Amino acid sequence: MGMPARQVRLAGESGFTLMEVLIAVTITAVIGLGVWQVVSSVMNSRDRVDEVAQAFDGLQKTMLLLERDITQIINRPARDVYGDYSPSLTSRDDAFALMLTRQGWRNPLGLRRSGLQRVGWEYTGTELRRRHWPVVDQGQEDESLDILMLDGVLEFEIRFLDENGNWQEQWPEDDALAQMTPGTRPDISLPRGIEITLEHERFGELVRMFSLPDFEPSQAQAVINQQQETQAESEDDATEDGSGQAAGGVTGND
Repeated sequence: MGMPARQVRLAGESGFTLMEVLIAVTITAVIGLGVWQVVSSVMNSRDRVDEVAQAFDGLQKTMLLLERDITQIINRPARDVYGDYSPSLTSRDDAFALMLTRQGWRNPLGLRRSGLQRVGWEYTGTELRRRHWPVVDQGQEDESLDILMLDGVLEFEIRFLDENGNWQEQWPEDDALAQMTPGTRPDISLPRGIEITLEHERFGELVRMFSLPDFEPSQAQAVINQQQETQAESEDDATEDGSGQAAGGVTGND
């Protein structure tokens, strides 16, 4: 009868010591801390990747819109609110680094407006903004739309390639600007090319050069008219095709 009592006493004495419990708790804490650090590192990396991707997407959109504006420049001067003419392309505006008149403004809704657009690119020192007007000649009411295109811009410089192959820091050139008469439509040719230098705090320096179309106003308007006629003919053809298919369907039923 004494033997079972001994076994019960030994079973009651078995278990973890305080040291073993402390070691187990420490190991669990270390493992949990390691897992938390890994998860936190992954989440931070994902956030940084998303941030870089978003910034790069903004840079791509900015350069694409710059390219579209520059390569669709038309030599059509604009009037300000006082009725004075401004060159179709100028870098001498106090508020904008580049002002231009462009064609090819899409009109998917078929609104009664021109396909020309007045555009201004503004560099504030850290931001690059784009402003456009619904009409080329400005009226008393400012109906322009301003959009922030890119921030973190450290430098934004523009150079112009003249007809002699020389780079100019400003456009129009001083001689052409001196020949302008107030109230008279300026006859200033477009440069052969434009070089854009943009330095970004994250992506460094980017340099792009664009060649310009040298259209006269009458020629450019003829191109626009031709495009509109082609679009109208396409719509008429589509309408006739639809009518023919409908008629064919009725004949088949008879």
